[in-house]
Amino acid sequence: MAREKKSASMGAAECARRTGLTVRALRVYERHRLIEPRRTGKGWRCYGPHELRRLNLIVTLKAFGMTLAQIKTLLATKPPPLARVLQLQLQVCSARRDAADKAVALVKTALATIESGGRLSLDNLCSLTRTIEMENPQALFPIVRQLINENLTPEEERVVMTWVAARPQDELKAMQECAPAMLDVHRSFQDLREKNADPAAPEAQALVARLNELVVRSGARNHRATLFEWNTPVALKWMQFSDRLMSKRIISSQSAAPDEGLAAYVHAAQVASPWHRALDPIVDEAAVLVDKRAQPSAAPAQALIGHLQQICADHSVGDPLVYVRWARAILFRWPAEDNARKQAAWAFLAHAIEAAPRAA
Repeated sequence: MAREKKSASMGAAECARRTGLTVRALRVYERHRLIEPRRTGKGWRCYGPHELRRLNLIVTLKAFGMTLAQIKTLLATKPPPLARVLQLQLQVCSARRDAADKAVALVKTALATIESGGRLSLDNLCSLTRTIEMENPQALFPIVRQLINENLTPEEERVVMTWVAARPQDELKAMQECAPAMLDVHRSFQDLREKNADPAAPEAQALVARLNELVVRSGARNHRATLFEWNTPVALKWMQFSDRLMSKRIISSQSAAPDEGLAAYVHAAQVASPWHRALDPIVDEAAVLVDKRAQPSAAPAQALIGHLQQICADHSVGDPLVYVRWARAILFRWPAEDNARKQAAWAFLAHAIEAAPRAA
């Protein structure tokens, strides 16, 4: 007689023991209808692969600061596939590991300083506190959740997260690798801002050059340009959230509201950069060609493209087409009276680059 195949399920106590959850937590999730374990003939709850996948998703989303009500809404629409959940888990674990490694390095340095008879400066002490508090994912996720809730509707959040998840993995990896250095650059910008430094001053422009190096390496300009071209209204809200989160992380995790002036200061410094000032006449001439209904493939437009490409090469701003697309998109964030005309000019330049003869 063939042996009966053992059911791939477990009771509540075993599920709690093997997952690290509590039986009470399982009951809470069930009460919120996040899971619905089947019952045996005697009424005992059974947790199988389906319930375990749901539990994995629930605890992952909770780690990102989502409430049970928000998780329920997400599960009721279109739950993300397991592979995407595992990618999110990997991000959480990597962030915790990186934060722990950075904290350990700072503490070791502080101990070595003390043991050698030295004293920790105020900057050293502030760095220790900031690293433990702000780089701690458990402290950061609730802040992220709060800011997302303030800037996007649940539907907009799902839409943008679906878009981000569909981006090439190499692009997302490059941006993640450059993120810590970008955060440090923005902290330096904030230091200058607090000193009321001129955005055109050499120290601010040195930071602009460093930021440019990072955005070229990470592909951040192409990412943002593509986001704006895909859905401008949602992109504007997402960028506002990103600005507020950056400011929150840099200035204070405990302040009542994020200081939103940092992004404006960085933008002013970028506007004062040598390549931005060099490109201004190019944009003005492109606007004139738009008014004249010139063709992007015509000689005047192609001559402009030659100048633009040379400026991009001289100042290491990367692919000219990527920069042009980004420059047009970024104008949506900083409205001004002549922005519509400038956006048309940047769009014309993008078409002109695409119409340029390809090198053999």
